[in-house]
Amino acid sequence: MRVKPGTYYLEVVLPRNKKGSEYTLYAGKPPKPPASPAEVQAALVKALGWLARTQAKDGSWTGRDPAYAGLSLMAFIGGKCVPQDYSANVKRAVQHLKSVYQPSAKFAAGSKEAATQGGRIGRGNMYEHAIATLALIEALVDTNDTSLEPIVQDALNLIIRSQNTDHKPELLRGPVKPGVRAYGGWRYNPDSIDSDISVTGWQVLALKAAANAGFAIPDDALPTAAGYVRTLRGKDGSFTYEQPGGDGNSCGRAGMGAFMLQLSGFPQDPAIPPALRFMQDHAPRWNVESPGGGYPFYYWYYGTRAMYVAGGDDWRIWKDWMCRFLVDHQNADGGWDGASQERDLDTYRVALGALMLEFCCGHVPVYLSPVKRTVPGTLSVGFEKGTAKEAGKAVEIIMDASNSMIGLVGKETKIAAARRVLTQTINGLPDTMRVGFRVYGHRFATDDYDNACADTELLAPIGPVNKAALVGLVNKIQTKGRTPLVRSVLEAITDFEKTPNGSIILVTDGIESCKGDIKSIAPAIKAAGLELEVNIVGFDIKEAGGRQELESIARSTGGRYLDAKSADELLSALAKALTVEYVVLDAAAKEVGRGTVGGAPTKLNAGAYTVRVMVAPQPVEIKATISSGAAVSVTLKKVKGQWVLE
Repeated sequence: MRVKPGTYYLEVVLPRNKKGSEYTLYAGKPPKPPASPAEVQAALVKALGWLARTQAKDGSWTGRDPAYAGLSLMAFIGGKCVPQDYSANVKRAVQHLKSVYQPSAKFAAGSKEAATQGGRIGRGNMYEHAIATLALIEALVDTNDTSLEPIVQDALNLIIRSQNTDHKPELLRGPVKPGVRAYGGWRYNPDSIDSDISVTGWQVLALKAAANAGFAIPDDALPTAAGYVRTLRGKDGSFTYEQPGGDGNSCGRAGMGAFMLQLSGFPQDPAIPPALRFMQDHAPRWNVESPGGGYPFYYWYYGTRAMYVAGGDDWRIWKDWMCRFLVDHQNADGGWDGASQERDLDTYRVALGALMLEFCCGHVPVYLSPVKRTVPGTLSVGFEKGTAKEAGKAVEIIMDASNSMIGLVGKETKIAAARRVLTQTINGLPDTMRVGFRVYGHRFATDDYDNACADTELLAPIGPVNKAALVGLVNKIQTKGRTPLVRSVLEAITDFEKTPNGSIILVTDGIESCKGDIKSIAPAIKAAGLELEVNIVGFDIKEAGGRQELESIARSTGGRYLDAKSADELLSALAKALTVEYVVLDAAAKEVGRGTVGGAPTKLNAGAYTVRVMVAPQPVEIKATISSGAAVSVTLKKVKGQWVLE
């Protein structure tokens, strides 16, 4: 009650025969003391015990899945002030939520199913999805189980694209324009274009928790949601359900509205004090939400959080009596009786009750905590439309024709498979590419050691690709001798004298057999002043030592080693080797990541980087800053005949 300064007489009258009146917040000395820490802890042990007993072997709870699993999981995570160990329950609940998650990758890209189902946890509505997402964020922060990061990100993406804004995709019946009544909120389904305060509340909790857990969320997501909540402010201090105007007439919605504004970054919003006052004027009575829709636990849950953020006497009085309230009305089995709309929602009541008691222990959830961690961001490098075929660098293919290539892979010899795959690869090259072709081991037998170890021949110098001529050369090659691998690569380096940048692609089924020094290759490239990498495709390499040797050659030049155990894998490996690569360098110029232009994103920790794309005639670079959880895109394009990154 707020009055002008002065002296007053205050008469306190307690209503008679009104159930729950001893817990109503009246002026004067409360008739019962606050619950002690020991009482709160004992009540919490009983509540968590109830949840543990009712958890199924698969980690779920009977009823509204995955919402019950999400609420119960958060209750276990928050129960740090009790001596019992609930880690097994946490693990089972997390595994259950992972098992009902629907990854976006399982749906066709750009499809309606991908838009509405991709990233969804369970098959329920957006209420349940947001609760499950929030629970997995809590689990990620609590356990640091990084396998949850991509699941949480996918789940958040569904929440973000489902918000009724001008960013909502057409597949979800968007965009929703500013000025529309539902703008900024959420409803039951991703493609709903109406909104309500209750569904919106859980999305706000999940997004704020995500931000505090290091994920990137759109800058306007929470402010826009707050804007929607403001439109629902009632004349009585509460909030309406979905349409503006009139009285809110709901204790639960008073808590929801106040807490969403606080959580969205507006703790001083003028709509908050009247909402707090509304809850104080209609203080908790056991199993009654009056006025309201018959969801007392829901009211107390949101009211507890709103009062906590408000702080001061608002929180002190609410906390003391809310915890006393829950302790005194708890059943012997750890649950609480339900009434009205919550009569049959046993797991929901116990989980919410535990989550409120945990505030009495001093535990607060991630959405009310300082930023707890960072998560990797991603970097994608793509082509500007129409430029991919122009970006091919100069390439020299080295083919192994040593006698071991007569061995079988599947039902054909390795040399036959290599001829077939190289023919297919060459025919698919961009017409603008510059290509050379070298072969070794094709002229002298293995017992003619000196000649066999010098047997490397440039059959086609680097120049504009002549596909028919190259295919003809490939099909004439016969196997014969040794593997002068190092000598072939060293001579290939000299083949790039007039083409200072590019890539050597070596296809081999074995390691050096002529005593060549594999450590001489990288220095030779450096001495020649070239930007040149050696990519090696190991074809049916069975020995681990052989793979390690080939990997070390590729790595020493900044190239890649790709393993191919079959003809199909050889085709795929050659396709990868011919892509345009990029490397990511940190502030110390150390390589911390690499990928292919137009390929999958590269994960990077938050920080500042240099992105270098290996295009001819010279690599191009750009500075990029990766924030926690953010996705950064860079485009490779041509401006006035020169490659640039934007």
